[in-house]
Amino acid sequence: MSSRILTAIVAAAGFLLPTISPVNAQPISKERLDSIFRMSAEDMATTGMFTRSAYDRLLGYLNGMRNKAYRDLVLDMVLAPRSQLLDKKATQSFLASPAAGGKGHHSYPGGLPVHVLEWVEVAMGWADAYERVYKMESIDRDMVIAALTLHDWAKVWYVFNTASGKIEKPEWYPAAWGGDEGKAKWKWMGEHGVIVYAELMHRNVSEALVVATAATHFDPHWDLEKGGEGLNPALKEAADLAKKPPIVVKKETTMGEWFLSTYTDGAWSFGHYIAPPVTYDAVAEVAKDLGFQPDSREASMLAWFVQTRVSDFRIYQIYQRAGFKKEAAKNFVRSVIADSSEYEVPKR
Repeated sequence: MSSRILTAIVAAAGFLLPTISPVNAQPISKERLDSIFRMSAEDMATTGMFTRSAYDRLLGYLNGMRNKAYRDLVLDMVLAPRSQLLDKKATQSFLASPAAGGKGHHSYPGGLPVHVLEWVEVAMGWADAYERVYKMESIDRDMVIAALTLHDWAKVWYVFNTASGKIEKPEWYPAAWGGDEGKAKWKWMGEHGVIVYAELMHRNVSEALVVATAATHFDPHWDLEKGGEGLNPALKEAADLAKKPPIVVKKETTMGEWFLSTYTDGAWSFGHYIAPPVTYDAVAEVAKDLGFQPDSREASMLAWFVQTRVSDFRIYQIYQRAGFKKEAAKNFVRSVIADSSEYEVPKR
């Protein structure tokens, strides 16, 4: 299919097709690159309009919670993250933290509040649908907001190492289930999850909220046991860490609100397996054009920087609307690196 025909088809569908031009057309000075490489994760998340606006909108939800106990708890854990149980202060702010390590979903400074906000927005829409369709009353939205906000809270200890370009987990984290063999379905769990569940137990939070938070990772119907790696085993592991009696979830006493947590966070495939690979590949190729190795510290920092200014979802959309042409994603990435002024938080 010719590019002219493709353009006509996309235009007819109502899409704007980005112009594809040589990626080396826009010069980027060494001074500009050095200014990016000097930035900390905190700098990037705070000044990026995309990440900062997500964080501010999330704070709006948290400050608007009617349940004072939940509101005070969540604001304390978000604004001054510290584990009372483990006596460990967070290594960075909630705002600057990622929602995953490596090159997974929301693995950039500010990715954690973006990840949380996405699911809070979806869950609130789902709560609206429950009330309209099923004529339900008084869904506990505060419980859902609190659970979604806290489910990945322990990732405030996922540190951006700007010297290596890697996201590092603390050595004191519990081992992930499945070990090196990775046989467990939730092999990434048993670490950040157990930290937050145990922390909530230590703070004597209601069992309903503890389970709602854990249900963000485990379906409270299908995944109750699952051969020792489901919801109840996770709660038992957390209870052992917190030195508290275990919470045991029974199917006949399952709360409907828990499923709003389960199936919002459970819909992360696009945000993990689709948008990030295209974004990281585009940034790696731009980095190579600029004289850096694709797997270098510089390439990682450019990827972090770009995604605090514009989302990987937006980069993927540009790639998709251009007929899945990588050049379109590369051009957009390069333009943001060259001049991100329209994506910066205005200076006051």
